[in-house]
Amino acid sequence: MGAGDVIELEGQLVIIDFKLFLVPEEYSENYEQGDRVEISRPEIMFSIMDKILPLGGGRSSIFHRARISGVIESVLPIKVKATSMFVEERGGGFVCIDIEDDTLEKNKPRYDEFLRKNQGVKSDDWLDYL
Repeated sequence: MGAGDVIELEGQLVIIDFKLFLVPEEYSENYEQGDRVEISRPEIMFSIMDKILPLGGGRSSIFHRARISGVIESVLPIKVKATSMFVEERGGGFVCIDIEDDTLEKNKPRYDEFLRKNQGVKSDDWLDYL
């Protein structure tokens, strides 16, 4: 497995340190430090939040099962540029997430504002970041 390879992944999609990651289905309690794959273009999180219901609290508003196809950008640490993404809605099926470049460009200012607004916040509950 190397940079440029196409890969298909399944796992739990989660936000860690304002970035989007896929952790294994059987994640440990300390999932933030365990095996994980970073999804490039973290502004995708806003495309996801526009389509699915967020969790009611906790460290991440997104902690949903996902299927992702993409291209490996780097191996150490592993980072993938998603080419397709499906996220499971609670109590429903998988929802296709719009990750087209024009959509992500529209979400980039939302992500930049999110970072700027929450730079000094240290909390274990994502609701504190609203």
